[in-house]
Amino acid sequence: MRKTLRMLGVGLAAASALTLVQAPAANAATKTLWAEESVRIRAKATTNSTALGLMPKGASAAGVVDGSGSYVRYFGGAHNVCDSRGYIDYNQWNKVTYKGITGYVPEPCMVPFKP
Repeated sequence: MRKTLRMLGVGLAAASALTLVQAPAANAATKTLWAEESVRIRAKATTNSTALGLMPKGASAAGVVDGSGSYVRYFGGAHNVCDSRGYIDYNQWNKVTYKGITGYVPEPCMVPFKP
């Protein structure tokens, strides 16, 4: 069984060896995240996954947080979008709900404040 992993000082090298994690319970706590640029919401945490919708730049969504209020990061497919600084192996994603669509967006595309 896959478990949720929270990014708390885990090095990228260790994180890159991980796979997708299971989704949290439907009643998981959330906080607002904003899209720093337009971004596709994916069914799974990978760029090869089906696009469920598009979040425009500046739109807000509910992002999953853990018990301490920190955003939960999911590890899946590598990408080099937004502020990942071109690292093709950057593989962190946020799970969000936007206008009734729940899915995954690349973590560097989302910020905890309105851009």
